[in-house]
Amino acid sequence: MLLNCLHPIEGLRLDEYLQLEQDYAKNIKEPSFFTWIVPPTVIYGHHQVLEQEVNTNYCKQHHIQVVQRKSGGGCVYADKGNLMVSYITPSIHAQNEFGAFISMLAAAFRSLGYKAVTTEHNDILVDGRKVSGSACYMLPGATIVHASILYDVDMDALQNAITPSVKKLQKHAVQSVRQRVCNLRGVQDLGDISAFRMLLEKELESVTLSENGQEKRKLVVFDLDGTLLNTIADLGYACNYALSAEHFPTHPIEQYPSLVGNGVNKLIERALAASAKTSAEVTEHLIQRIRKHFIPYYNIHNCDYTHPYDGIPELLIELKKRGYHLAVASNKYQTATEHLVSHFFPGIFDVVFGEREGVPRKPNPQIVYDIISYINAQTINYIGDSLVDRETAMNAGVPFYACSWGFVPRQTLLDGGCQTIVDHPAELQTFLH
Repeated sequence: MLLNCLHPIEGLRLDEYLQLEQDYAKNIKEPSFFTWIVPPTVIYGHHQVLEQEVNTNYCKQHHIQVVQRKSGGGCVYADKGNLMVSYITPSIHAQNEFGAFISMLAAAFRSLGYKAVTTEHNDILVDGRKVSGSACYMLPGATIVHASILYDVDMDALQNAITPSVKKLQKHAVQSVRQRVCNLRGVQDLGDISAFRMLLEKELESVTLSENGQEKRKLVVFDLDGTLLNTIADLGYACNYALSAEHFPTHPIEQYPSLVGNGVNKLIERALAASAKTSAEVTEHLIQRIRKHFIPYYNIHNCDYTHPYDGIPELLIELKKRGYHLAVASNKYQTATEHLVSHFFPGIFDVVFGEREGVPRKPNPQIVYDIISYINAQTINYIGDSLVDRETAMNAGVPFYACSWGFVPRQTLLDGGCQTIVDHPAELQTFLH
């Protein structure tokens, strides 16, 4: 069923739009939404205290309205460069509707060319910066979701209007979450706010047809080494071969789990630094010399001892049956990443990205954004075995699940702040959304 786009009267005050959505909710028969724009206004949540969240003096001086809404969530600033969206549904399953709509909104952004991801707080990030916040509340027989979209907002006014004075910051312990934000127009210019509004409404209708119809795209992004494949022996032997070729000490294979991560160059750098017998200065030139021995050897021998972890093939087959799209995000150079994935998991993965020239390595989230640009998914999950993977997922704003069967000890994952640790691939099926 296509989401119904309502067209309210224009030029209303914020409180009038809020009343309008409640009036719609009384008689709503199918999920619907409408967009609206207001003059400079600060909107704070139902459970917030005005004095803790709003710079009231600044708002008075600059004729900015201040309104409290019925839904929860944080404090937001809106002006005529901001697009507000109200989603109204006859469903009483508020939490499900909340997450589903935010996923649809992020998918609409991606259809417009923005690399958008959702967070566990139902915010939407583009290139790691917040572009939309949201809140939800219930009425008898209906659920209403608000979303506020930064397209071409006055950032100076936003910062000043919702930042309390120094005295208030010192006095009160709890304030709204402060996040780095950006305007969508600054990322990709789609015209003025009216043009953006029309494009978004069209995409929301289209994306929601898929959401409420036959397909809801679900994406799982996997790290490769230490997550899907135990590659440590082949990496260790290749590194030892390259070190020996330049007359440097080698290391036991058992030592290599502590040396891998962040790509081949970092592996070589750590291997050189790990030996007390290495007297030469570890320079970029030296690393490149050793790399020239490593790459040809590893290209030939990268499947000698490498193998999937127990339960991984079965997990991937099951996820494909359940309709998930699967991707690989690795710091291993691209040709080796592609070869290993095609060798061990032929036909399984939709997107395979490794280290590519001009693209920063993990924990930079660009690799995740590139995957998302290929697969327009409503839900995204990231699986990895290292703190680098955790940081990558956090930078991209997507849920992270740490696997304890890889190269990093479980305690290290715990100490590093991993909140969900999975001990066997089969367990992942119970966690993924």
